[in-house]
Amino acid sequence: MLRKAAFIFALIALCAGAGAASSQSLRDLRAQDADNAALAREASYTSEVCGRSISARIDWAASRNWPADESLAAACDGPLGAVEAVCRAGRKNLVRSFVCAGDGTGPDLSGGVLRYGASPDENGFDVTKALLDGAG
Repeated sequence: MLRKAAFIFALIALCAGAGAASSQSLRDLRAQDADNAALAREASYTSEVCGRSISARIDWAASRNWPADESLAAACDGPLGAVEAVCRAGRKNLVRSFVCAGDGTGPDLSGGVLRYGASPDENGFDVTKALLDGAG
């Protein structure tokens, strides 16, 4: 009987955790899908400019406090523009992957991975370009 009660308790806890994990509204999920698609389009263009594939993704776990009415992908467009600028200047192998996050930490480049922690209403081009200009 004790085993059965423990099993039922574990099952209830698992279901409660699953409900909390999926507590995003359909509107939020659609906005995330739209931002994922927009970032993929922007990264595709950046890849064309740089003449090599540059993967891109949004770190949604680091973007929990991002305003629901603002596009995170749009906030990361400036840093991708900075990548395009350095590619046009001949430094095409500096960035191989891009991570967009809404945590306000700004740009960081490590091992070919450019991570940009966006802040609402900031473009990010200048700070990212300065970072890339000073790299390697």
